[in-house]
Amino acid sequence: MTNSAATTSVLQVRLATEEDHQWLFELHEQAHSELVERAYGPWNQDQQRAFFAPVVSDHEVFIFHDGGRQVGAVYLGERDGDVWLELVEVLPEFQRRGYGTRVLRWVVARASEQGTGTLLQVHRVNEDARRLYVSEGFSPAGENETHHVLRKAAGS
Repeated sequence: MTNSAATTSVLQVRLATEEDHQWLFELHEQAHSELVERAYGPWNQDQQRAFFAPVVSDHEVFIFHDGGRQVGAVYLGERDGDVWLELVEVLPEFQRRGYGTRVLRWVVARASEQGTGTLLQVHRVNEDARRLYVSEGFSPAGENETHHVLRKAAGS
């Protein structure tokens, strides 16, 4: 992945820096606290910070914005030769407006340009996200106790 800013369907995408880490955690809390509580119980700030720190440090994190306003982030890595989509998060006030779909398509296009597929997991309690991924051409690639694993082959 490159360090340069990019554009995807009007969205600007840039590589996150260390200065973004607090905003990224705030985004994580706003975007995922409801899901975490449905799946695991009450949000625990200290526990979530401990979980989140390596997620940021172990992935390339891109922040996307529209018209100068940061609206979300995507966390990318590599797994089994594919681009691994660890997280895509959108601020609640921008959810269900197509931002996540545009970023997902951007990730898949980048992976295809590299000749790789895109691999991700989606929590079992997040059925809306699973439906989105399937509608975008992702297929089952496994599962575990808490997540479905989905993959989209390069160029598909």
